Amino acid sequence: MLTTEITLVEIKKIFDNKERKREYLRRLFIENNIDMSIPHTLRAIDDCIIETWDYEASKFILREMFFESEKYNRGLAAKEEIDFLVDNWYEHNLGEIEWPFAAMNFDQHVARLNRRNDISEEEKDQIIATDTIKFRRIKDINTKRNDYIESLIVAHNDNIIPTFRHSRGVDFYINGEPFDQKVSRGVGGAFIDKFGDDYYDVAIRNPEFVAMSLYENQDEERFDADPRLYVVYLDSDVSTENIERSIVDSDLREPYDIEFEYYHSNSSQLVHETYCYVVLLHN
Repeated sequence: MLTTEITLVEIKKIFDNKERKREYLRRLFIENNIDMSIPHTLRAIDDCIIETWDYEASKFILREMFFESEKYNRGLAAKEEIDFLVDNWYEHNLGEIEWPFAAMNFDQHVARLNRRNDISEEEKDQIIATDTIKFRRIKDINTKRNDYIESLIVAHNDNIIPTFRHSRGVDFYINGEPFDQKVSRGVGGAFIDKFGDDYYDVAIRNPEFVAMSLYENQDEERFDADPRLYVVYLDSDVSTENIERSIVDSDLREPYDIEFEYYHSNSSQLVHETYCYVVLLHN
């Protein structure tokens, strides 16, 4: 846990290059009046980061460096790009911003289309062309939205240590603990089926129920019970202004304790325990 120490694992998750590590040490030495030279070899630099780790001072410095970084500024700049991409989508009459097919199911999507006898070959080609365009555009919109959301979350929560690289499984450390940011375009069909017409109000009152349902209904090939920060759309058309408002209004001081059951493909039903934060995006 970063509040007490840092290991090579966390160093690799947080820092993206040798120069960033050296700049961090330079600022830390000034902040803590450490009279020593900064090492030159990567191994010595990592050892020095471990030996001189000071959670509060280190958190302050890493946040300060993050706000100067390309990653942070690219995230903030994505706001205008998102607005442009969404407007452009509707200008091209592409319908609702919804996935035309799951990323892992393109082959099945094409096979179903090929089996249709009610449309011509040319119409099938046009459907695939349009669906592919939709898929590419949504992928681009989601990438920029995720970057924008991550930058906002770090900016508005001073208990977060950010990461300078896109590291799978860890986007930031909250109160010294690692969390993976997961953005969901909705609460999921299982949640709506369970709570019916009241699902919206239930989600607002009990965000942890949303997290439990998303853990329970995740795809098995991507299954894990690791701590997450769920960012969930309650409304499909949330503007960038309302995204920021929702993040500013969120409380990331204490995570929810989550216990959920998962039915694995080997027919075993296991109970998993984890903890997470939930940010609900709505108008």
